[in-house]
Amino acid sequence: MLANDRKQKILAHLNQHVRATLEELQSLTDSSVSTIRRDLNELEEDQLLRRIHGGAELLQDFSTELTMIEKYSKNVQEKFIIAKKAVKKIANGDTIYLDAGTTTGALIPEMNQLNIHLTVVTSSATHASLLTNEKINVYILGGMIKKSTDSVIGGLALDQLRTYRFNVAFLGANGFDAQNGAMTPDSEEAAIKRQAVLQSQQSYLLMDRSKLGQTSFVRFATKDEVEVITE
Repeated sequence: MLANDRKQKILAHLNQHVRATLEELQSLTDSSVSTIRRDLNELEEDQLLRRIHGGAELLQDFSTELTMIEKYSKNVQEKFIIAKKAVKKIANGDTIYLDAGTTTGALIPEMNQLNIHLTVVTSSATHASLLTNEKINVYILGGMIKKSTDSVIGGLALDQLRTYRFNVAFLGANGFDAQNGAMTPDSEEAAIKRQAVLQSQQSYLLMDRSKLGQTSFVRFATKDEVEVITE
């Protein structure tokens, strides 16, 4: 098994179980203990896990997803500033993808005040209900709703996304740095975000400065595929 494949298996296992022993990871990857130790050391250097006696564990902020209530109460002023900047990227007649999340949600009041015609596709039922401007046509992706993040996920949503083309996508993320790009803890949400990037002429990452330099489990865009808008 190649090193990258082993590391992906290790991270996927830790994302599900939080911690694992050397023996468990050795059995999982059919590798020697020395190989596993080397992989764990490299992953720890990349700040993707923490070495513990006899094994490794996932970093707490790497695996934990805040609830929507917790997110709404964080960095409120910063989200307001980000929204003011982001709305300037919108032009009359644009077709827009609006990602689920509280930072992207802060853009909705700004969009409702625009006196232009727009089409918005969103993965959030909450976002769809709040887009009340009569000049905005609103579409919501179909699929299963992940309640903790109010995001639609799954194959049905992905298939639907592939039929659309967007002028602009506004996306949220749990972390971003120059090496890893834009990241999120959930692989299914990452798949939706990734597809939105592929379908968009321009993708903007809306995030406060506290997330810059942070890492998470799954990358959905490189640094060259998105433009970061922050406070």
